[in-house]
Amino acid sequence: MDFINSETLKNLTRAFAAECQDGAKYQYMADMATTQKLSYVSTILKQLATNEMAHGKIFYDYIASQKQGGVEIVEIKATYPMLNGTLEEMLQIKGDNEEKQATSVYPAFAKTAEKEGFTDIASKLREIAKIEACHADVLHQLYQMMRNSTLYSSSSAKLFKCFNCGHEDKLKKAWKKCPLCSKDQGFVKINLCGSAKDCDC
Repeated sequence: MDFINSETLKNLTRAFAAECQDGAKYQYMADMATTQKLSYVSTILKQLATNEMAHGKIFYDYIASQKQGGVEIVEIKATYPMLNGTLEEMLQIKGDNEEKQATSVYPAFAKTAEKEGFTDIASKLREIAKIEACHADVLHQLYQMMRNSTLYSSSSAKLFKCFNCGHEDKLKKAWKKCPLCSKDQGFVKINLCGSAKDCDC
C-alpha cells in the first residue's frame, strides 16, 4: 500500500502527537516533584520524558522519510486527555494512560501497519508498547508508594542509597538527611520491583 494514503500514516501522526504530549507532561510532573523536594522521583519522570520524546522522533522520522521533502499535511481525528491534579493523582492518571497505550492503542496500530504491509513499523510499535507497559508499572508503583507513604520506608529493613553521593544503608526508614553528603531525603533512590526494575526506564 502507498504510505501517504495509508491508515498507518495517520496512526503514526497520532502516536507522534501523543508521545510529544506525554514527554511534556512528564517534564511538568518532574517540576512538581522537584518543588516537593522529591529529587529522585523527578529524575525518574525526566527519564520517562526522554523516552517519550525518543519514541516521538522514531515516528516523526519514519513519516518524514517516506516522501521527498516530508509530508506537508496529515489530517487526523484524535482525542488526548488533558487532565490535571496533584503529583500523586497525575502518577495514577499517566500510569493508566501508559497502560492503555501498551495494551490496546499501539497493538492496534501495529496490527494495522502489518495488514498494510509496513512490517518494520509494526515491529517498532510493538517494541514501544513494551516500554509503555514498563512506564505504566513505574508510575503505578510510585503512585501506590506515595499514597501509602512508603517512598522512604518499609516494614522490613531494605537497602536505601543516596542518589547524590552513593551512601547506602540497610534500614526500615531512610534518613531525613544523608549522613554523608547532607542531601535531603528526596535524593534517596526509590526501590521499584517487578518489570519496572528489569527495564531501564
